[in-house]
Amino acid sequence: MPDQIIATLFDRLLNGSITPEEKEFLAKWILNDSDEKALSSMMEKAWRDFKPGGTLPAEKADELLGSILQRTKIEDPVPPLEIPVYRIGWRQRVMSHRLTAAVLLFVVFTGAAFYLLRKQRGAAPVTIAGKEVPAPSKDVAAPSASNAILTLADGKKILLDSADQGNIATQHTTAIVKLGDGDIAYKAGRTADEVVYNTLTVPIGSRIAHITLSDGTRVWLNAGSSLHYPVVFNGPERKVSVTGESYFEVAQDAAHPFVVSKGSNEIKVLGTHFNVNAYDEEGDIKVTLLEGAVEVAAGAGNRLLSPGQMATIDDRQKIEVLKNVNVERVMAWKNGYFDFASADIQTVMRELSRWYGLELVFNDVIHEKFHVEINRDIPLSKVLRILEMTGRVHFNISGNKVTVMH
Repeated sequence: MPDQIIATLFDRLLNGSITPEEKEFLAKWILNDSDEKALSSMMEKAWRDFKPGGTLPAEKADELLGSILQRTKIEDPVPPLEIPVYRIGWRQRVMSHRLTAAVLLFVVFTGAAFYLLRKQRGAAPVTIAGKEVPAPSKDVAAPSASNAILTLADGKKILLDSADQGNIATQHTTAIVKLGDGDIAYKAGRTADEVVYNTLTVPIGSRIAHITLSDGTRVWLNAGSSLHYPVVFNGPERKVSVTGESYFEVAQDAAHPFVVSKGSNEIKVLGTHFNVNAYDEEGDIKVTLLEGAVEVAAGAGNRLLSPGQMATIDDRQKIEVLKNVNVERVMAWKNGYFDFASADIQTVMRELSRWYGLELVFNDVIHEKFHVEINRDIPLSKVLRILEMTGRVHFNISGNKVTVMH
């Protein structure tokens, strides 16, 4: 294929003049005839020649992304394209000057294409246009089970994935029920004088677990998190403690405030939706309010939050309140994707390590900042491939050990 023809098509793609037939022609070239080096070079040249030269307008990027993903046609046996394969942060994103639009276009084109080309059906490789495309030899799959462990008052541990549906335990007069979707719920009987506690633990390398407490409060736990709570709430407060990250939808009960604690820090609520990020390795505790009102107390101070605000508590128990927080980004973990905005490589890799269950080794100091959304259900190699598009970081996978380097 003459390079000038392909270069012209990229130019038309960027300036919006490309026809549907030309777009399909370009997509087929990407899928069947291009190599990554040539493709990257073509798009970088197209971007350099594109006017104006600083940024790609968000509306054009959305149009470009939607057009490519919806119009690219691929032969069977590959299934239809699922949108989005990778949720690249086109909307409401300020892109790193190093993560150029050419690189993002490369991810849109080749990221989606490679996902489809290399998607395994069982252990058999995929064949496209008579060519066999084997799966990557080194990879870590996204977690397929929660691996959540329920620790009862007497110390007995129940692996929830192995438990049968229905009543899995009884604590005093309270039944613990595993529901059809794998979640657990507490069905309280009469109130007991003695308060006993259970703990739900979600290890790293696990899917999110969901629990309904005896008062009807619903809690979602991220990987590497735990919740310690009474089997039945008995007293003036409904108090639980957390590690890691949890999202709460608290049942209304004005007479019995709900309290979430992390060490000596407390979040007091009456009925609300909020997220608590309290991973020890992340430093500051972050409390983000989605709905209702919460009071955050640390040391001798306390602050009242309104929806869309985040309170951060540092190691000196100083509280700072941030307004107009991007709640969608905070809740990305619960909604099935990673959302990094001006995140350094250590922050990115810590989140990946909790989800995929990784051991991390940093061989070099990386100064790059990352601005990207990525589906959490894709294999690790595809996530790392996106991060490598900056050209400033590379990875090596060996089992569950990932080495980060220049």
